Amino acid sequence: MYTREITAAPQKLIQNGKPVFGTFDTLPKKLDIKGVTTPYAGVPYPPILSRLRIRARAVYVFSVGDYVGLVQFFDNKILNMAEFSLWNTRRGTKYVYRKFLGVRRKMIPTKLDAGRCSTRTPGRRIRFSWNHKSGRLLLAVNVRGLSHRPEIKIFAQGNFKDPAAKEIISVKPAPTMRRCSATWYASVPATTKMEVKGVEKIAVENVNGNGLLFVNRAYYKFITRGESLMASGVIDGKRVSLRISTTSLDAAATGKYNDNVLFVDGAFTPLPPVCITHPFGIAKDWIAQDYESMVDLSFVPQNSYSRKANFILVNAAYDTVFGFLNGTVACADGSKIELRDFPAVAQISKIRL
Repeated sequence: MYTREITAAPQKLIQNGKPVFGTFDTLPKKLDIKGVTTPYAGVPYPPILSRLRIRARAVYVFSVGDYVGLVQFFDNKILNMAEFSLWNTRRGTKYVYRKFLGVRRKMIPTKLDAGRCSTRTPGRRIRFSWNHKSGRLLLAVNVRGLSHRPEIKIFAQGNFKDPAAKEIISVKPAPTMRRCSATWYASVPATTKMEVKGVEKIAVENVNGNGLLFVNRAYYKFITRGESLMASGVIDGKRVSLRISTTSLDAAATGKYNDNVLFVDGAFTPLPPVCITHPFGIAKDWIAQDYESMVDLSFVPQNSYSRKANFILVNAAYDTVFGFLNGTVACADGSKIELRDFPAVAQISKIRL
């Protein structure tokens, strides 16, 4: 069965101008990748220019009853954006709320002990924050409704200290050993309160579920493409989170360095490189499989939306697809998690600098 070496995290991810690659089950002080010496073709141009090529993204996915929610923050130096989307798995409806935030010095914090991503624009208040000292991961959403979209209020509180919670750090070449992509995963049990008014009406109080936080910082190429599948919820009383991806930033030695993960009740399983295909288009079934017989999944799309943003120095296009996962994923102990109509989110992205 496939495995990767799991070690304790170093104090700093960049040491003497070189990244420290690996999968770590403890947290460094910061998810910071500045300071890599000559990350692009060995050309020694000023560090401020290489820092401009670092992009960051924070994603939080959760499920509450018949709803799947997705909160995203994009830190692209010039193009910063916050987005919240909610999908009703029973009715098939989706609602998307986004806000372009303009230039910000640091949209997504690098400190892992405590931090916050937020926008306080009236009608688009989206925030999640973390504090390891108190053990809390908080999500707060308050978005104004329109004639065709409901007003939504969500408050979720996760607990890092829960036995079913687990955090890891993955640092991989992106794709050469000169550059790196660093990812923080946190699978955390959460209690959620939600109220929907307007087009749909629902109120739920203190629903126990699970959430998956994904924060990534990477040195991007001029053109970067990627595909991913991400899900978090409860299966037969077990807290399960999953993320698999394939991108143009993947290392050449994907068997040794990748960030595909499975979390089950506080246990972490590193997953092998996975091939994601959709031979009949993104609106038809997707297939995700590996060569180690650990991942055998099909993703059935139900609803989707696209967004494009064109600025002077950045061109970005994203497709987000809601649907259901079916199949099996093997755990490190040899057992298998069977997914049957498990709500999930798939994404296809392309960024040109």
